[in-house]
Amino acid sequence: MKQIDKYVLRQLIGPFVFFFVIFAGIIWLNQALRIVDVVIKNGQSGAVFVELSLYLLPKVSETVIPIAAFAGAIYLTNRLYAESELVVIMGVGRSPAQATLPYLVFGGLCFILMTLLTQFITPASLTAFQNRQHELSKEYLSQFIVQGEFSTVISGVTIFFGETSPEGNLSDILINDRRDPNVIVTHTSTSGQIIASEQNPKLVLFNGNIQQYRPETRTLSTVQFDSLSYDLTQFAHKVQQRHLMVRELSSKNLLWPDDGSEAAALPFVSRVIEAHGRLVKSLLAIVVPLIGAIILISSGYNRSGFFFRISLGVLFMVGINSVRGFVQGWVTQDVALWPILYAPVLLSVVVAGLLIRSGMANWKPRAQRNWLTKRLGR
Repeated sequence: MKQIDKYVLRQLIGPFVFFFVIFAGIIWLNQALRIVDVVIKNGQSGAVFVELSLYLLPKVSETVIPIAAFAGAIYLTNRLYAESELVVIMGVGRSPAQATLPYLVFGGLCFILMTLLTQFITPASLTAFQNRQHELSKEYLSQFIVQGEFSTVISGVTIFFGETSPEGNLSDILINDRRDPNVIVTHTSTSGQIIASEQNPKLVLFNGNIQQYRPETRTLSTVQFDSLSYDLTQFAHKVQQRHLMVRELSSKNLLWPDDGSEAAALPFVSRVIEAHGRLVKSLLAIVVPLIGAIILISSGYNRSGFFFRISLGVLFMVGINSVRGFVQGWVTQDVALWPILYAPVLLSVVVAGLLIRSGMANWKPRAQRNWLTKRLGR
């Protein structure tokens, strides 16, 4: 690679990082807001929110890298035109095809990143995310053990804890049970201890009493106790069984799962689409920055700007994603059609080739040098 190509390649990194941060921040924020409901519902801390949000970053990055590469290529090419750097590059004999070489190399770097994400990092992060979510759904104790607040655990039951500690020590406990309309039961105690076993968690109350009030007869009975075991499993909500998703599988397990495994039980067509879809995403990452550059380079310098060309490029990217969804629908109906999953890649390569050929047809080295001489002589 020539020095001038290395220069363009270095210049690509800045716009790519900028657009990556912007787009990733928007998408990540949208996904993170959904996690807030999970965290609040299960009474978890901010650290759990951060943990779950970080698990989403690989998937977000996988979505954003092609977009950021395309936007960065368009931005840099437009800037090179505006600052006459691209004119100098073309004036020293670099053809449109040669001028796109650093963009192609950058696409190769994006391909490596996308391959690492789609094949390894994203499936692992999604598995960790789903496992953590499932664990949180079972941690129902944290939903109502809140210091200094009245918590409605289930309809008719209100619990209050004056103070709590990480070791499970509690003080100033009140449990008001109105589920039975014929009797209102209230447990109070000065202190307590959570025994958090997974199968049978209990709340042990010390130095308290049980008050039973019957509204019909207006009678109140009280029982004092030194210690009392209060069953907490009655507050456990039903937790759905954890099911493996296709997106969590490694590429090997998608196509060649072990016999009798949970992966083998997943629909074969879904596993085929996911396996080839990952490769399609990686391959598109090679062509995307190339198209972003050549769509401007092939038209030559334009004093009025490149708004129309840029709009066409954006529409093309939207169209490619539409084609991906369209061919996946076909494969869902007939898995034997899986090769058409690579149609978006083939279409992108053909379009890039046509744009390069169009730029080469308009490229005249002598005319470029004469125009450059006049421009620099002003």
